[in-house]
Amino acid sequence: MSTVTVIAFPMPPKLEGRGPTLSTLHEIERILRGAEGPLSLNEIKRRMSAKAARHSMVRQTVDEFKRLGFVVEGAKGVVWVLNLSPKMWSGKWREV
Repeated sequence: MSTVTVIAFPMPPKLEGRGPTLSTLHEIERILRGAEGPLSLNEIKRRMSAKAARHSMVRQTVDEFKRLGFVVEGAKGVVWVLNLSPKMWSGKWREV
């Protein structure tokens, strides 16, 4: 019999006002996944197609990605860390 480990993510915080749109989430994901290294929030905002993006929207998006474990944020900026490789999730990475 195998055991299954379930990771419980914290509940999302209550947002005041309007949160980021799905297209904003997707755009920031594409920017972070395509980056060579850590990006500051200002650099993420600069790379977005919507030049009127508010800093608070970028911050809320990064915070949501952090809550879900998709990114880490350090002194040099934000880095995408989610590994979508089927090899990683099947456990075969241990054999490498």
